[in-house]
Amino acid sequence: MTRTLSPAVVSLVTLTALLAGVAGAATPAGPVVGTWATYQWSSSLRQDVPVLIRQDQPGGQPTFTLARDSVPPAPLFATYAIVRADPKTYTMQITTHASADGPPLSVTQVQVDRASGKAVRTVIKAPKGAIATPDSGFRAYQQAAVKGTEEAVAVPAGRFTAVKTTAQNGTVWVSDQVPALGLVKGTFPSGTLELLRSGTSGAKDLLRS
Repeated sequence: MTRTLSPAVVSLVTLTALLAGVAGAATPAGPVVGTWATYQWSSSLRQDVPVLIRQDQPGGQPTFTLARDSVPPAPLFATYAIVRADPKTYTMQITTHASADGPPLSVTQVQVDRASGKAVRTVIKAPKGAIATPDSGFRAYQQAAVKGTEEAVAVPAGRFTAVKTTAQNGTVWVSDQVPALGLVKGTFPSGTLELLRSGTSGAKDLLRS
């Protein structure tokens, strides 16, 4: 049975728009260079795939028929890292992967103005180098910048105390315990984003390496 990543990639693009609506904005202090966080995106959308069905025949060769089945796409993984910063801006790098430790499928960088939270420049890595691309809407969020209720939430990375708030048609949990993006979990009609692991140093600038 063959699966494709395309629906998951489309779902991740949808997720960027959803999270752009998180209440509040990044504080001027901003995130720390070198920090990173990796998430698993599990799509709730389903896709039709071909399925080969074997039927054993008494005393003869088996026969095969082709059918179709509806299955969820494979999970997609995304790492958010802070790779550069100056007094006025910071640069968030967004890398997608087919597996948690797999090579990058795409690398996007967004330079964000600290004071306004607006994108100054956003590019994506292409075969001929970095090219301009629309702003993803992702920002680094802090607990003090969002309004909601505090509660405990469990994800693959562990258990966190976070502020639960709404983001358009979904719910997100924001915590200062999570470096880089500040998100623990997000649930949306199109899928779920959960923190897999994170670190306070070691993020590499993939567009300059």
